[in-house]
Amino acid sequence: MVDYGGGYRQGPARIPVRRQDQERGRRHETVWRRVRRTLYVLLGLGMFVPVAAFVVGYFMVDVPDPNALAASLNQPVTLYYADGSTLYTKSSADAHAVVTWDQIPQAMKNAQIAAEDETFMTNSGFDIKAILRTVYNRLTGGTGGGSTIGQEYVKKATGNDEATLSRKFVEMVESYKMTRTYSKQDILTAYLNTVYFGRGAYGISAAAKAYYNEDVSKLTVEQSALLAGLVQLPGQADNPAYQQRRYSYVMGRLLDNHWITQAEFASAQFPTPVATAAKNGGSNLGDRQYIVSEAYAELAQAGYSEQSLTASGAKIYLTIQPDAQQKAEQSVSKIMAADTEYPDEGSALVSANPQTGEILAYYGGDGSTSYDLATTPQQPGSSFKPYVLAAGVREQPDKIGLDTVYDGSDNQTIAGQVVHNSDGEGAPQITVKDAMTKSVNTVFYRMGADVGVSAVRKAAWDAGIPKQITTSLGAQFDSLQNDDPQTGKGTGTTELGISIGQYPVRPIDQAQGYATFAANGMYVPLHMVARVTDDSGNPIYGFTTAPKQAFSQDAATNSAIASIVTASMTDIASSSGDGLSGSRPNASKTGTAQFKDTGHNSEAWMVGYTPQVVTAVWFGNKKQPAPIYGNYHNGKGKEHGYDVYGREEPGYIWQAYMDAYLNGKPVMSFPQAPDLTTPTTTAEPPSSTEPESSTQETSSEPPSPTFTFPTKPGHNTPTFPTCFPGACDADPTRTSISHHKPIRE
Repeated sequence: MVDYGGGYRQGPARIPVRRQDQERGRRHETVWRRVRRTLYVLLGLGMFVPVAAFVVGYFMVDVPDPNALAASLNQPVTLYYADGSTLYTKSSADAHAVVTWDQIPQAMKNAQIAAEDETFMTNSGFDIKAILRTVYNRLTGGTGGGSTIGQEYVKKATGNDEATLSRKFVEMVESYKMTRTYSKQDILTAYLNTVYFGRGAYGISAAAKAYYNEDVSKLTVEQSALLAGLVQLPGQADNPAYQQRRYSYVMGRLLDNHWITQAEFASAQFPTPVATAAKNGGSNLGDRQYIVSEAYAELAQAGYSEQSLTASGAKIYLTIQPDAQQKAEQSVSKIMAADTEYPDEGSALVSANPQTGEILAYYGGDGSTSYDLATTPQQPGSSFKPYVLAAGVREQPDKIGLDTVYDGSDNQTIAGQVVHNSDGEGAPQITVKDAMTKSVNTVFYRMGADVGVSAVRKAAWDAGIPKQITTSLGAQFDSLQNDDPQTGKGTGTTELGISIGQYPVRPIDQAQGYATFAANGMYVPLHMVARVTDDSGNPIYGFTTAPKQAFSQDAATNSAIASIVTASMTDIASSSGDGLSGSRPNASKTGTAQFKDTGHNSEAWMVGYTPQVVTAVWFGNKKQPAPIYGNYHNGKGKEHGYDVYGREEPGYIWQAYMDAYLNGKPVMSFPQAPDLTTPTTTAEPPSSTEPESSTQETSSEPPSPTFTFPTKPGHNTPTFPTCFPGACDADPTRTSISHHKPIRE
């Protein structure tokens, strides 16, 4: 019974309601008081610990001495061939020179501050707002750094660029101490004397010479703006699109900070840099300059910056064999000499030992371009078909083999697209081996549809085509898939045109992929740097990567896939007129890409190997996609001004080099290829209306991703040719795909 009037309720303890509520409130307040005190303690510790760490760090860190850093950058770096002879010594006098504050024009000082650290003259060595902004950008998927010029200088002076919070904290302390030890003038002068601008130029004096052949004191506002902008990504310093973007950004920041007037901004003209004849410190390397660049790029990928190598006086021992390199250059010169009336045509060659991954010869062009043609992506055409077969054998070993019969007739509709063979090549019934020899496109397009584009893509990646390709100018894109035009990132969607070489790869990538086939399915990274020591001979780096099975964890299956692909290509060179001396066994594949819908070609390839050497050759226009013509020899038509296919100029270069390199070496045969198929198996073509792979899009006009093609300053920036219509091939057939009508290639 409850007496509501008296404030009591029935229950064992008969506690007044108000007293019970009061006790509950006191307990609640006590809990929150403890929580608040705990939070205060934690907040205090959160503030005290970083401050204490900062103070302790301040007294423990050493401030980089600008003079000592400048001296370290003056040590020579030497690159040696595989036989120990010297390829190149990077002269400190050419690469780096120190200037004083008074010798640097104010325009350059303003430009560097505008490009990297607008609060430089007033901050304490770090910028809290910039750091917080960077954290926010990273958390939201954006980009942008929060380092001041002081922090950047410390990073370069110490060579420590680890992406860790502890490194960033120590860098911030060191930068702060720098501002307490040296004046802002000293710090900015030291930074401008040591920062890397690209083209092998450390410091603003070397950069002024490398880009404008000028004394640093004569740099204009426009020239200063471009040079300051290049510091962000010096690896792309010769990329015209990057130059324009960074120049515009820095000029805009100069205007916003009132370091130039609106009239000066409006009248400014882009300061086109001079040609890069002195790209490697004024050396006379000629076409071998690309070996030096690729060696540095390889070491940078392994975590060794050019600056750190210079600081240690590195001795870089390469795998390049002088004799093989000379034979490569002579082979290119011999064939290209017939085509002098087409001065913009060029070639690239990469040759390697497939068993060890050692690059034996590397030809990236004739030395007339700032970009290396061996690392410039190009459409491979039908030289990509071996990866399709590798995918087919791996995915359907009981159905797809050398003797599997396909419908290879012309003008088939496959997965909604009309696929053509060149000049009616093919037959209603043709084996995979013959289809590879004759490069019958309908067979491999059908095979790609059967196994799925994701399987083809994976087989190529497993063979060694990089998932992310870096061009010679430092740009990157996700390979073997369409790219989002807004972000430049891969969408994950791959077209069936991958089966006939729609997506660009580099000559060095094709050498890598075919090396895996040549090594019977064992993947070992191609490399040209064997080891590196410091100036005293102490080891810094050594290549130690062991071979691994590329296509299957089962050794027998892995070997079978590779040997079947090899066997499919053993008749191609001889049938194309590119066979090796003495009928030496080899496996090879040609490839050609059509120039737009003109019926002419823009890319031509020959890639092939024996068990001891693999060589990839590309031939095309070295400035921009354009029709390519030849005069050397044409076994199937006119002798002068013929359209170049893989069987011609690149095939002849490959043949000349391989014969020269293999002269006197033992003749080796390939392993016997097993037959994994069920007897009498025939691959029935799927209905043209059946659903496509989940990774392929269907559209009325197939997407045509483009990639920026490098040009010399002053030229328009073209794009790579699209594959549709006309991702084509060549020995001796041609390919084209159209939703609407047949196209010759």
